[in-house]
Amino acid sequence: MNDNMPSWFSLVATILNQTNTTKQIYFCGGISSYTLWQPYDIDVIMMNIDTTNCSFNAIPIYFTSMAGLGSHWVLVGYTSISIATNISFTIYASSWVNWNSTEMVANAQISLWNVNWLGIS
Repeated sequence: MNDNMPSWFSLVATILNQTNTTKQIYFCGGISSYTLWQPYDIDVIMMNIDTTNCSFNAIPIYFTSMAGLGSHWVLVGYTSISIATNISFTIYASSWVNWNSTEMVANAQISLWNVNWLGIS
């Protein structure tokens, strides 16, 4: 683990090490930039997250959370992982306040909607 990882990575590592002592657990994570959000449909945005640097040997279990300067609380769906592989996964998000995809991408840029992610295998 490097010093730039959020503190919740340390917490997850501690929990995993306490609950699984017979198997080696590998985890890797990062923060994907707000610049990766793209319109997907009229009212949906998407982000493909590259996990190549993690060198997962198999498809891990991925987890996500959102960070930003504001308004990211209007998003739903980003914790549902789609198209998961050992080198990437995709997330989709929509807004419960009926923003269209253009408005969501604009807000992502203004409010820096980064995605925190973690893969565990």
